[in-house]
Amino acid sequence: MNGLTGRVHLVGIGGDGMSALARLLREGGAEVSGSDIRDSSRVADLRAWAEVHVGHRAENVPPRVDAVVYSSAISPLNPEIEAARDVPRWPRLLALREITRGRDWVSVVGTHGKTTTTTWTAHLLRTVAGGCGHYVGGEVPGLPSATLGKGWAFVAEVDESDGRFVHLPSHVAVLTSVDTDHLGTYGGFDGLKGAFGRFVRRAERVAVCADDPVALRVARSGSAPLTYGFSPRADLRAVGTVYRRETSSFELRLGGKKVGEVEVPGPGPHNVRNALGALAAGVLLDLPVRDLLPAFATATRPRRRLEVLEENGYLVVDDYAHHPTEVAAGLAALRLGWPDRRIVAIFQPHRYSRTKALAGAFGAVLARADQVVVSRVYPAFERSIPGVSGREVAEAVVGAGGKAVYRDSLGAAMDAAAEMIQPGDVVACFGAGDIWKLAREMAHGLSNGS
Repeated sequence: MNGLTGRVHLVGIGGDGMSALARLLREGGAEVSGSDIRDSSRVADLRAWAEVHVGHRAENVPPRVDAVVYSSAISPLNPEIEAARDVPRWPRLLALREITRGRDWVSVVGTHGKTTTTTWTAHLLRTVAGGCGHYVGGEVPGLPSATLGKGWAFVAEVDESDGRFVHLPSHVAVLTSVDTDHLGTYGGFDGLKGAFGRFVRRAERVAVCADDPVALRVARSGSAPLTYGFSPRADLRAVGTVYRRETSSFELRLGGKKVGEVEVPGPGPHNVRNALGALAAGVLLDLPVRDLLPAFATATRPRRRLEVLEENGYLVVDDYAHHPTEVAAGLAALRLGWPDRRIVAIFQPHRYSRTKALAGAFGAVLARADQVVVSRVYPAFERSIPGVSGREVAEAVVGAGGKAVYRDSLGAAMDAAAEMIQPGDVVACFGAGDIWKLAREMAHGLSNGS
């Protein structure tokens, strides 16, 4: 298969991408072990077939280990990395490429929309092309986060956070968007744009969202891409879009000619673009477009992507959005799908660096909700930055003309939101940290009338 066989140890195994990688390794015949900084339900699931430790210690690395894989959140000074200096040590993305050596990669890259676009691209290939492997950085109902699968294609969500993605060649690359995030990795926005440009120039074929002018310029730095979106100039275009609660339907045009009608299982314009990105990948793979459209009838949406948890007098929604553009897309989708509802937004900022850079932008976007509660920052792997907190975001909401309060814990945030909620409201929980716990507790409480 590849150079990652035998016994492989994963440092940071509990993360979305690393746990998915662990499953690929196991499927390929490797013996897997690993560690994570904290226990979790995902770690508990992995323990059913892998030796997993909580905490990072040199003795966690098994004797006679053949390779070590580590996530982008792991410091090179990690004791398990240092203990394994005599064996190959692989960053996560490069390990993924090694595991899938010999497969044609269909890569989905971009600041926003990767997980849903990847999920739907893999679904189209399984339905129409007879199979594929996939790697998705999130949970999808009824679907493993990763599998080697069948066939020649491997559909991969490619993360740009640590900069290593520029080394990965692709048969097809779909560029969804280029926005301000992970700027510390690249020394600024120009560095990030340059990295995306290097990635798409290594791809044999490229599709890009025509509605994102920055992504469009980046993609055109190489050969002429296939464009998709709402733009009248897009090669693959959605027109006549109708939004009904959790679905969006539109007429698809290719080269100006009508191909057919399609309904996708996701609310809002951003999910239409996600569907168009998946369809664009199918076009570049020379699949019959008319066969792709009905495949959406059996597609599912990843968890925590405007996931409706409860609708019993209230609509409780859990969303992974952790960037102003993503929060704006979520709020717009809720307004379009449920136009007569008030929106109470509960937001958990993710990472101190992002909060410091984008507090004002978050405030301007969240002000579009009717009521806002901001909780404390979820640090991920970052250390706190003096003077940076969720309070700045709440103040920015008020400064933008909205209504917001700050609470220093998720429990206090839930209590504050409960005082604001009226029958019929949409309660939207946004964030990439552990706010999903609040969303589920809120859904349970509202469903029981408490």
